[in-house]
Amino acid sequence: MLPEGIRVKGEMMTLFRSLVLALLVFAGLLSGCSVNMTDLQGINLISVDEEKELGTKFTAEIENQRQVVTDSEVNGYVDRVGKRLLTGARDVPFPFTFKVIKDDSVNAFAVPGGHIYVHTGLIKAAASEDELAGVMAHEINHGVARHGTRQMTQQYGYSLVLQLLLGQNSGQLSQLAASLFGQAGTMAYSRGMENQADYLGVETMARAGYDPKGMLTFFTKLDSMQAQQPSQLAQFFSSHPLTAERVQRVNTAIGQLSPMKYSGPTDKGAFARIKAKVK
Repeated sequence: MLPEGIRVKGEMMTLFRSLVLALLVFAGLLSGCSVNMTDLQGINLISVDEEKELGTKFTAEIENQRQVVTDSEVNGYVDRVGKRLLTGARDVPFPFTFKVIKDDSVNAFAVPGGHIYVHTGLIKAAASEDELAGVMAHEINHGVARHGTRQMTQQYGYSLVLQLLLGQNSGQLSQLAASLFGQAGTMAYSRGMENQADYLGVETMARAGYDPKGMLTFFTKLDSMQAQQPSQLAQFFSSHPLTAERVQRVNTAIGQLSPMKYSGPTDKGAFARIKAKVK
């Protein structure tokens, strides 16, 4: 039971932020949910510190519900790719973590607070480190732009997020972790957020020395796989709908980049070794 003063203050803050949220949602509807591709300062009712705390709670639930790969070589490799990509990101608001989940579906997802999870199925489906880096760069930029907490606040309301932060609803935390990040989970980002994560992902890859065409070739591959193996891609496509327009946007972003030096993987044989391990 919270002291009366804290409880009342919390209720007033919730009411104020709920009113702000309603105005933001209305404004988003009027603007057609457009997003400035390079603007990382979108209005977020959750502070960076609150998002870190929320991320810690979510990751504990996720790792109770999902099977995290314990092989140090596999996790170390994905962590190195992730850390290299961060050198090309516009901003790094959190100490990012990268882990691999044993799951044959082709997917990766970002948890608020800078936590990136990669399915073993994604590593198997990728043909190169550049393709793997393309999906990871997209997820990293969902984290960099803090899309997760912005989307959660719009989808569920600030009051629920506050309850999770205050530890008032542990059952709801477990349910949300399962529904958003579980076997069939979906974090339904807006079209504008997906486009921004693509654009910044292309830029991040190029700055980090990866070939951004890896994102394009993997998206093209996913498009053809959707018809042949829909069950393996259901989660990816429900949370990251792939359209012809989106693929064209990625291609345009690649064309707009100033020429940058492509250095490729630092360890040329690492991807093949890790892919063989997860198989």
